[in-house]
Amino acid sequence: MSEQTTTTITLDRFTRGILCALTVLLTIIAIELWVGRPDGVPTARAQIPDTALQRREIVEETRRTNVLLGQILEHLKTKPVQVTIKADERKPATRPGPRVGK
Repeated sequence: MSEQTTTTITLDRFTRGILCALTVLLTIIAIELWVGRPDGVPTARAQIPDTALQRREIVEETRRTNVLLGQILEHLKTKPVQVTIKADERKPATRPGPRVGK
């Protein structure tokens, strides 16, 4: 049979301190992972649209638009409006051109 040999490893004070620090840090990380996520990391949550709120907002905006249109209509009914029609300055005046072939 083979003989077993025992090897003794001695560590200096610095190496022993580094190993202790690593052991403590790894223990902290293991506990945080076991307990749950760290507090500094927010969770992603999907947002479900609130269709009732969207409809209320649309109805409210429609009411405001109707009030403004009512005010414009009242202004047009009660106050004189002067309209001047001018030729469109963006388009040149069209002149009838020569007729080509019949």
